[in-house]
Amino acid sequence: MKKLLVPAAVFMGLIPAVLLGGASTASATGHYSCSNGLANVVTCNATDVGPVIVKITGSRTLTDNELSVLENNLNNAAVNVTALKNVTVDTYKSFNPSVTIKNINVCIASVCS
Repeated sequence: MKKLLVPAAVFMGLIPAVLLGGASTASATGHYSCSNGLANVVTCNATDVGPVIVKITGSRTLTDNELSVLENNLNNAAVNVTALKNVTVDTYKSFNPSVTIKNINVCIASVCS
């Protein structure tokens, strides 16, 4: 009978992947939670990435369902400014009645754009 030895480093590297649900979730961003704010601003904060702040035109606020859709889409986006902005724009386009975005500010690692 042969014994299979797995180096501890390899085994320890597998644990986070299993806990996160595999490699497909590794590109996901960090647990966004979105809320309506004052002056037509929606803020989505992430525990380990940075906020996405969206200024919208008009007096429209997002419903709880729309906030959930935005959170889910952000949580499945790549962690970079362009991807997060594109996901936000595409998400807002899907809402009915539509939402017009005035400005999007994305902050990652204390760098905002």
